Amino acid sequence: MQLDGEMIKEKGHDYIAEVLNFPDYYGKNLDALYDCLTEIECEIQLVNAGAVDKDIVDTFKDAAIENEFLKFESFP
Repeated sequence: MQLDGEMIKEKGHDYIAEVLNFPDYYGKNLDALYDCLTEIECEIQLVNAGAVDKDIVDTFKDAAIENEFLKFESFP
């Protein structure tokens, strides 16, 4: 699955939730993002990663460390 950093910058958590099919109760903050990411099985490629805050990229990385079923790569 591919996420676009430019779209995250523009639409934020709404875009992430839509692409990753997060539940309706997704809290749209970094803690909620981490929680949802640690519960899914997915390969995520973040393109245009330089467009998003480092905190978001770090949340994806941290969740991938915690969740063996989540693979994450980012590209400038």
